[in-house]
Amino acid sequence: MFGLVLFALMPKFAQDAVKSAEQYGASAGLGVLVLFGVPIAACIACVTVVGLFVGISTLFLWYASLYFAQIIVGAVVGQWLMGRTSELWPLIGRMAVGLVIVRLCTTIPHAGGWVKFAAILWGIGAISLALYRRFQPVIAPNMPSAPYTPPNTTVGGALPA
Repeated sequence: MFGLVLFALMPKFAQDAVKSAEQYGASAGLGVLVLFGVPIAACIACVTVVGLFVGISTLFLWYASLYFAQIIVGAVVGQWLMGRTSELWPLIGRMAVGLVIVRLCTTIPHAGGWVKFAAILWGIGAISLALYRRFQPVIAPNMPSAPYTPPNTTVGGALPA
């Protein structure tokens, strides 16, 4: 149900996060940094009175993203099994199938905790990578540059020809 809300309210971001999760090396590496770095930075921000609201809000968003991460990983697993799609409702179906598989894998004794930890690392890194790409400035391709004008080096202005 939570995944349905995520994909219905923010379909473009959810698709971007799933595309980012397909790069599992970058997602997992960034996930390690975000999983451990964000709570430390939020607790440091909570030390000051000004940063208390920012730190507590960051901790709540970080905690919610731990659950979102498993949903993103479920969507990737579903797309690996059933093929890629860019439409919303087929992606939600693939997310549901993949999430069931991820949940089943987390119930395996002795290994389920590690599977859940890996899924959280991978998913939170994919979410962070999607956010990073979303906030990057876009440079317009093939923009014509301004024509070159030589600098004006004379004191009184340009000399008449």
